[in-house]
Amino acid sequence: MQRLVVMGAGGHAREVLDVLGSMPDGPSRERTVVFAEAGTTTDAAAALVRERGHTLVDALPADATHYLPAVGDPALRGRLVALAESRGLLPTQAVSPLSTVPDALRDVPGLVAFPRSHISTNVSLGRHCHLNTGCQVSHDGWLGDRVTLGPGTLLAGAVTVEDDAYLGIGVVVLPGRRIGRGAVVGAGAVVVRDVAPRTTVAGNPARPLGGG
Repeated sequence: MQRLVVMGAGGHAREVLDVLGSMPDGPSRERTVVFAEAGTTTDAAAALVRERGHTLVDALPADATHYLPAVGDPALRGRLVALAESRGLLPTQAVSPLSTVPDALRDVPGLVAFPRSHISTNVSLGRHCHLNTGCQVSHDGWLGDRVTLGPGTLLAGAVTVEDDAYLGIGVVVLPGRRIGRGAVVGAGAVVVRDVAPRTTVAGNPARPLGGG
């Protein structure tokens, strides 16, 4: 029987727990625990998790079989993935019934799709992508591993987003643009040209911070 560990105890993790709870075939609460390493969460966050009826642990249970990283930061998500897989745990998904996700993508390891997220035709997703509420990935898009799309983000046709990129709330990326590995795009930015790897951009049109 599956024993799921949701990795994270902050607000993002609680939203992921809501998605899991909304899935008709989602894991039972009794077989789900919330993991937060000792010293990495606040007392208030821990109390909110417990008030919602979930068990909070600071070590991976010996009977755990599956895991789902539930943090917004791609780098931390990657570290949690490595920890879980070092224990031989298998990734699962949290896909809201109020999202639009093609059947071919519903088995992508670690996918989190919040309500009203929409994935169009011929889209490729890497492992452990998080698609927040109301974001849209248009036709022929390509997302690498551990990409985070903030609420209301719009990727127009044939956009490429490389591993570990983070796109904030309400970002718009025009057709055919590329967001490089580890790049950060600030909230409300409009991306009209490619973003170099590990670069932070903001504004309309989006420009590197510091005036580059």
